[in-house]
Amino acid sequence: MANRDTVRRRRAIADARRTSELEGSRSTDETRADQDAYVRGEIDIDQLGQRVRARYGLA
Repeated sequence: MANRDTVRRRRAIADARRTSELEGSRSTDETRADQDAYVRGEIDIDQLGQRVRARYGLA
């Protein structure tokens, strides 16, 4: 059974992905892998943001 933090993280990522799809976009496989690592608790939200920004040259 998933703990509350995992459920919260999973919901946040699902919402972000849904918003992107509604806007006609989709996360890259690399970004999705980072998002999944966040859901599993392997990285925190700051690390997720850093990875995504670095990927797109926004760091």
